[in-house]
Amino acid sequence: MSGLKNSEYLIEVDRLRPGVFIRLQGVPWYRHPFLTSSFRIKNFEQIETLRALNVEKVICVPNESLAPPLDVPRKSTAKIRTVLPGENPLPDDYYDEKKKRIDILREKKASVARAIKKYSLSLAQIENLMRSISRGNDHFIEDAIQFSSDLSSYFLEDSESIMHVLNLQDDSSDSLYYHSLNVTVLSLILGRSVGLTDTEMHNLAMGAMFHDIGKSRIEKKILHKKGRLTKAEQKIIQKHPFYGVQILSKNEKFPKEAMNIVYQHHERCDGRGYPKKLQQDMISKLSKIFCIANFYDGLINKHDHTKSYSPYQALSYMFSKCSGVLDKVLLSSFIHCMGIYPPGTIVILNNDQIGMVVSVNLAKPLAPSLVLYDPQIPKKEALILDLGRETEYEIIASIPPAKLSKEVYEYLSPRSRITYFVDPDSVSEK
Repeated sequence: MSGLKNSEYLIEVDRLRPGVFIRLQGVPWYRHPFLTSSFRIKNFEQIETLRALNVEKVICVPNESLAPPLDVPRKSTAKIRTVLPGENPLPDDYYDEKKKRIDILREKKASVARAIKKYSLSLAQIENLMRSISRGNDHFIEDAIQFSSDLSSYFLEDSESIMHVLNLQDDSSDSLYYHSLNVTVLSLILGRSVGLTDTEMHNLAMGAMFHDIGKSRIEKKILHKKGRLTKAEQKIIQKHPFYGVQILSKNEKFPKEAMNIVYQHHERCDGRGYPKKLQQDMISKLSKIFCIANFYDGLINKHDHTKSYSPYQALSYMFSKCSGVLDKVLLSSFIHCMGIYPPGTIVILNNDQIGMVVSVNLAKPLAPSLVLYDPQIPKKEALILDLGRETEYEIIASIPPAKLSKEVYEYLSPRSRITYFVDPDSVSEK
């Protein structure tokens, strides 16, 4: 039969019992009261609901079932009612739980919208500050100090903030500013997870924001060159930490600890970094934190987007290949706080649905939220599934975006540039 996979098979509703994992077929999402069309039966009431929907058969998914179907059909005394065109097959109160869940989903979408707005405003501020300070307008340092204080407070004041992967349509800004804001957010996420103080978080934000300001003194044709750089060009690029210190040291208000980040952000624990080839003990803690965030962003947002790693691939690579390059303890903390499947990862669930991780509760990184591909639901109303609440669903694998079909790719819209931000106004559902 069409639609069946592997060991799946059709069974009568009368053979269902709690623990059997099923997929509905031929029932539009808006006509049934369940959150998705694939789920594990929790109780006999759900079976009676299926009968009330006039569903005679469903697809059984043995590999995800906790119990086999009944050998002998279980009859019900419930009466089947005639459903008029356009009428819900069940009384309205059957849909109350689904409506509550939809309200939660709407709040999650509103949270993403708030994060996009804040990110866009922050991006504009960083662009203005970096342009002004690189041109010698040192009085903007005070504005930068206030901005970094405000940004770091997002992470210090709200332990339940939600980290989102954003889909930004405006590519008019230089990638330098996207990168600066992205690594600032990632650095602060790691900084908070390892218990930095308010002052350390503030200095981390300052150093992260301006780590690449020295590139303003390098020709753009070198910065944006496609392909391999010559040795001479590499030497020019490697001077940008020094240029950055030159620019920022003109103002005595720029914190020394933040200046270390600007100068050391390309140093490596194995002594193979630049500009001074410092060993691990000579690199500041804040610089080590930033190096991890910077390394990660460099993998997921390469100049050539077709060569970018997926977030999952990036963390796997860093874990397996970079233990001597990056601080091991801090790297472990970063992987933990980003979650096994960080925002932007394409995943397959145990019900065979495909989704993209769109946010992680920083207090519960192992239970992300994802937007699901479901051709029955319009893209604008796409379902966001919170794995922290819907515990019957599990991620079983991740896949590269390139392996998605055209229909799924266009529906989920994987990001060519992955940008992260938080919504400190989010309220975690307990």
